Amino acid sequence: MRAIEFYTTPDGEVTLKAQGEAERQLKQGDTEIIQAILGITMEYYPTAYNALMEIYRGSEGNKQYRDFLAVRRFIKCNFGVYDNTIDIDAQWNFNFEFVSCPLRGECKYDHLLCQPAFDSKLSERQLEVMRQCYDGKNDGEIADALYISINTVANHRKTALRKLGLHNMAEFNRYAATNNLFKQ
Repeated sequence: MRAIEFYTTPDGEVTLKAQGEAERQLKQGDTEIIQAILGITMEYYPTAYNALMEIYRGSEGNKQYRDFLAVRRFIKCNFGVYDNTIDIDAQWNFNFEFVSCPLRGECKYDHLLCQPAFDSKLSERQLEVMRQCYDGKNDGEIADALYISINTVANHRKTALRKLGLHNMAEFNRYAATNNLFKQ
C-alpha cells in the first residue's frame, strides 16, 4: 500500500491522496482501503471500532455501505485536516491529527472515535513495566517502584516483546512512539 493523506471538504466529503496519485473522493467501492482501515481499527483501536459498529448498526444489512460509513466517520474524526503530513504511512501506521469538531466535549464518542486509545494487547502489568522501560528506568528501579523482583521485570519485558513480535527495546521504543502507546 501507498502512504495516504485524507481531507474532509467543507461540504463533508472525504478525499484521499495516495502517494503518487491524484486526489480523489473516497467512494464506497474503495473496498481495499476501507477494509484495511477497518481491520486495523478493529485490531488496535477496538473501542473505536465497537463505537463505529454501534453508530452504523442500522446499515448492517448492507455491510459494504456500513463499512464505508464507518471508515468515513473515523477518517473525519482523525485525519480530516489537509496538512501535507501523511495520515497513514506505507506500513499502515496511523498518524492521528487533532481535528476540530463543533461537538468536541459534547459528543458521546469524544475520545472514543477521535484520537482513540491504542490497544497494545499487553496486560496492565506488562504495560506498567514497559512504560518504565520506555522512560529509561533500569530493572532495579522498576522492581522497586512496582514492588516486584528484578526477574519478574525481565520476564514481563520478554513476554511483552514476544507478544508484540519485537526483538529489543529499540524496536519497542519505535513501536510505542509510532502508536502513541503512552500518550498523555
